[in-house]
Amino acid sequence: MRLSSLRCSAVLAVCALAMTLVACNTPQPDPEIMLYRTLEHDGLQREYFVHVPANANSESPLVLVLHGFTSTATGFATMHDLNRFAEDHGFIAVYPQGSHFTENDSGKPFRVTSWNFFADTKPAPDAGPMCTDEATQYTCPPSCGECDRCDWATCNDDLGFFDKLFAELESEFEYDRDRVYMFGESNGGMMMFRLACDRSEKFAAVASLIAQMPAGYACTPSTNLPLLVRYGGIDDLVRADGKPGGDDGFIYTSVAETTGRWAKKLSCTSGPAPWQSEYAETAGLECSSYGGCAIPGQEVVSCENPGAWHQWTEQLYEGWDARCANAQQLALMPGQMACPPLPQDRSTRGMDVIWEFLSKYRRE
Repeated sequence: MRLSSLRCSAVLAVCALAMTLVACNTPQPDPEIMLYRTLEHDGLQREYFVHVPANANSESPLVLVLHGFTSTATGFATMHDLNRFAEDHGFIAVYPQGSHFTENDSGKPFRVTSWNFFADTKPAPDAGPMCTDEATQYTCPPSCGECDRCDWATCNDDLGFFDKLFAELESEFEYDRDRVYMFGESNGGMMMFRLACDRSEKFAAVASLIAQMPAGYACTPSTNLPLLVRYGGIDDLVRADGKPGGDDGFIYTSVAETTGRWAKKLSCTSGPAPWQSEYAETAGLECSSYGGCAIPGQEVVSCENPGAWHQWTEQLYEGWDARCANAQQLALMPGQMACPPLPQDRSTRGMDVIWEFLSKYRRE
């Protein structure tokens, strides 16, 4: 199916869901329109959403975007106004939905969404615990059967899900296979690391937002893959220094260890040294970089927002909640809050930093 047909199909779907009288014969750029797709994997129906910009063609980049814990695919896209950014910069945005279930332990139904970033990996032999004895005990996902005290993410086969997802994307959409990028936030950033390590040949560059792998699970890519890590200076949930989080008692690999391992894998010979760009400076980030890597021009960059907690504050609309869902996804998640209309005033500072880094690379 051609891209123009896909966009018209998306418009028709939204028109039908909204039950409005909209002329759909001539599609116009609309940042709220997303294609809804499902696939079967491991006995489950999995979902993903795709936004195809009006000017998309076979040379367009593709960006895989992974939402965080308890968030939804469309809520994350809406909360950070990502589709309008995709329209402005001409890339196809793909939003997979993590596994989800409803728990009632809090006294009222609450939807839990997560990614299995562990896959079949095992912690390093000298790794310590992933959480303290006093750590928060999260609800055990039904797919896991029984959970240890430090478990909180789904046990479904997410690597296999992404293998099928890429097969479908390559079959249905036209895009530049050498300009595929990925970023994820929090739990989605952890899944980003797992995919970047185990499926690195798919990507040209990747970025992590407020996310590190659990203690003992730090990994490196099988190919030379540039990395950007953005973290909050006062984040006490996924701490940057490798110490237990004061919010829930979980322990993650430090930013210094993550970037140092990654840089070694890329054979970088310099750094970490201060690094800055126009957009990073505008966003108030303090960054450092490893350079002199095996492939000229590649870098491993880390950027701190000194005053930020566990949020992507540079691309955040206050009062919004990434657990919301758009009209298409509400039908799949009864009881979920509806996303509000997109604001007219917008900030792109967060995405400017991410896109500036990702877009300069092609797959080697």
